[in-house]
Parts: sequence; structure tokens; C-alpha cells
Amino acid sequence: MGRSFSSASILVFCTPIGAITIGVIMDRIGRKNAFLLTSGTLLISWSIASVARPENMRLIYACRFFAGIGGGMTSMVVVYVSEIAHASHRQVLLSLNSVFFSVGVLFATTVGSLFQWQTVNVIFFIFTAVTTVLLVIFLPESPVWLAKFRSARTYDARTSLRRIYPKNDQVFMEELDHLYRDSTTTADSPEVHQPQHCIGCEQATKRRRLKRCFWWRTPQPRTVTRPVRVLAIVFLLQQLSGCYPVIFYAVPVMRSVAGTTALGGPYSDMEAMVALGAVRLLTSVVACALSLHVGRRPLLIASSLAMACSAALVALTYSPTAAPLWPLIGVAVFACSGSAGVLVFPWTLVGELLPVSVRASAGASLVAYAYTLMFVVLKAFPYAVADDDGGSVATTFAAFAAGSLAMAAYVHARLPETMGKRFDEIEAHFADDKHAATATRNAHCKTSYLMTPP
Repeated sequence: MGRSFSSASILVFCTPIGAITIGVIMDRIGRKNAFLLTSGTLLISWSIASVARPENMRLIYACRFFAGIGGGMTSMVVVYVSEIAHASHRQVLLSLNSVFFSVGVLFATTVGSLFQWQTVNVIFFIFTAVTTVLLVIFLPESPVWLAKFRSARTYDARTSLRRIYPKNDQVFMEELDHLYRDSTTTADSPEVHQPQHCIGCEQATKRRRLKRCFWWRTPQPRTVTRPVRVLAIVFLLQQLSGCYPVIFYAVPVMRSVAGTTALGGPYSDMEAMVALGAVRLLTSVVACALSLHVGRRPLLIASSLAMACSAALVALTYSPTAAPLWPLIGVAVFACSGSAGVLVFPWTLVGELLPVSVRASAGASLVAYAYTLMFVVLKAFPYAVADDDGGSVATTFAAFAAGSLAMAAYVHARLPETMGKRFDEIEAHFADDKHAATATRNAHCKTSYLMTPP
């Protein structure tokens, strides 16, 4: 038990480190190279796991270390997807992150039930290696990164954008126009506005890069501070709503609510996990499909209210001596409604609300912050429901209901709608009128120059 706890703790502790690491270097090396670095880290983890023996705890710990780092580095996916996706499809593409995560959990569970763990490690090593090769061959660099952070590579940005829109010339020209407009409405670019041969240019560029990596140590415009504040509170309320404890401890929660030590049958626990995973996948797909027609705000509010009602149902009907039907229904509805919104959208909003100048660094900091909150909540939850008289379960779900209501109220009051909006429109929501007008005027001047073919 102690070794298992230590192994799991290493992975959880390293995940925020990986998120911050990739956020710091992502703007310097590019999005595609960041993907390759992430894949390389995961390949190291799977290669160690493939040769490790259960008794060799040093290798197990090393595997968990690189797995945690690599898992945290995958947070860059939402940044890349948000930068290459068209505004009309950005929501659904970002929502696919949760769908594929659910698919991965089901796939890992299925493979783990069919093969020994060494074979499973080899399978995932091969899968990661093939994915890395595909990234090298087919993945285009982010045009937003090229335009914003590599102004000398304007032609490369056009070429990359053409790879994303190879046949639709109208959309290509519209996106090219907005690409350079977005790249100038945020903070100053590290390499724009100065000739590359000017005196002190290199030192100034280094200072700007350092300022961007440690963005929280310098004054930031409202287009940065306001969305960071909104996302920080949304992540806090996400954890206080209880969606992750109920998902992670689904089987123990159902046992506790049902008042039994097992759900019935020697394989019922595994079957319950698989069934819950399938339901979560289904609700994620439904949420993804709804993203084509419904915005983030109504989906988040509806998900939060459904969680609040179902958690209140558990709190009001649960008793060690009462029939477990209504509490079990409440837990099931709580898990499904959380998977349809609260569990998904806060992560995708990182790629939508933050301006491109700090999207990688500030986004990574927020993801690390969210993982830290998640770790604290997941560790505290078993102690919160440990009382056998039933009062702790009811009290905990009452707290989850309050947290879910707070999430719905805050989203309604503070979160802007992002459906169909471009980044400059989202930034204008957080900026004051004077800043927005100045940024728009500068953007049009910059676009008229950068749109000229090389």
C-alpha cells in the first residue's frame, strides 16, 4: 500500500511541473516542437515501464516521474487546437479533448484486462512512437505562433495556414487577415517593431521573453489579468463542485450510498467502472455535439444546476437505514451531468480566453494550479465521507450542491460567451474601450503590411 501510494503521488506531484515546464518553453521552441518534446517524455516513461519489474521500485518511480511530467505537458493541446481551429468549430474541436480522454480510459481498461502489464506497456510504447512519427510528418506549425513570436517567418505562417485550409481560398484569406490582426492586438511581439540589426535588440528580446515566461511578476493589461482571474475562480469552483472525487471514487461512493461492501458479483466493481466510463464517454460525445449549437455558458450553467440538484437529492435522501435507490440515482445523474460540462469546459476555456502573448505560460500556470487543487480535493474526499453514521456523506454532497450552485452563478455573472467569436472579440470583452480601440487601429495598420505577399 505504501509503495502504491508513493508511486501514485510521484505522478500527481509531477503533473503540475510538466504543465509549467511546457508553458515556459512552448513560446520559444514552437507548438510542434513542444508536441515532439511531450511525446519524447512519454516514450521515455513507457520504455522504462516496458523493462521494469514489480520488485524494482526505482524504475517504477522513474517511470511515474516521466509519466507525470509528460502528462502535464499534454496540457499544451488546448493551446494548439485553439490556435489552428476556425472560430465556428473551435468549441467542438476543443471539446474533443474530453472525448478522447474518455476513449483513452476505456481503451486502457480494456487492454489492461486482456494482457499482462508488461505487454500493456509495450503496446502503449508502440502507440506513442507511431503517434510521434505521425506528428513529425503531418502536423503543421501553429500559424498564430509563427505570426506572433516569429515575425521574420511571415511566409511560413502563410504556408502553415494554407496547409490547414488547402482548398478554401476565401476562408484562407479571412483567417490570414484575422491571424495578423490577432497577433497585434495582444501584448507587444518579442520580435516585432524593431529591426533585427538595431543596437540592443537582442537584449530587449531576451528581456521580453523572460517577462513573458514569468508573466505574473510584471504588470499585465486587463486582457490578461481579467481572464486569468475568471479562470482561476472557475477552476476552484470546478473542484469544489465535487465532479472529480465522484468520478475518481465512483465505486466506493456507490458502495457507501448503497450501504454494501460490494455491488454484487466477483467482477461487479470492474464492470461498474467500465459502465461508468462508457456513460462518461457518451455524455462527453453529447456535450461535444451540443457545442456545435450551444455556447459554453448555457452548457456550463445547465451542467452545474443538474449537479446541484442531483447532489441535493443525495444529501436529502441518503440514510444508512433507508433504501438506496434515490441516492444511487442522484450519484449517477451527478456523474453524468458533470461529464457533460463542468468536467470538460474549464480546461478548454484556457485556450479561448487567454491572449496569445501569454496563452502558453499563463495557461500552463492555470493548469498546474488546477491539478494542485484536484490533488488536494481527491486526498481530502475519503476523509470527508469516512464517518459510518451517514452524516458525512450527506454533508459532503450538500457541500457539492452549494459548490455547483456557486459555479452556475459565477458563470452566469462573469464568464463571456466564446461560441463563434474570434480571439480579438474575446480580448475586447476583457479590455477597456480605449485599449480595444487602440489595439484594433494598430491591428489594421499591421495587417495592411503583413498581407502583402513575399
